[in-house]
Amino acid sequence: MIVIRYPLSWSVAKKLKKGDVVKYSGKIVFVSKKALYRMENYMRLEGKYPYDVMGEVVFVKDNSPVFLESLYKLGVSGVVKEKELEIGENTKTLIERFQRPIFEVEKMEGQEIVKLYPDLNEDAIKEIWVDSLEMEVV
Repeated sequence: MIVIRYPLSWSVAKKLKKGDVVKYSGKIVFVSKKALYRMENYMRLEGKYPYDVMGEVVFVKDNSPVFLESLYKLGVSGVVKEKELEIGENTKTLIERFQRPIFEVEKMEGQEIVKLYPDLNEDAIKEIWVDSLEMEVV
């Protein structure tokens, strides 16, 4: 078991391999497709992102290759998904290309704080603070 505390550095993220079990404590940022779309529109208009995800571990409920590629290009260190979300072949290729891990959890639980776009309700940008969350690299 590997113990990681926030933040997850890129050098550590690149060393993780499939099957590694990690206990993570710290911040995980939830990003939805709707929130990312709004952030990208803001960037086009204002020249900067309203919330910086560079170096963050991000929790997603959608792992489509286009969505994940956008997050990887923003510099996320890793992505967390719940177990029931399957990983397709295109997503596996994307993971290899960016050399950033995808973690799997049984259920994401932690203290949530809405940071941006509260009007999106469940799709708002949230910080989830976890303590010893057990995740597996998939």
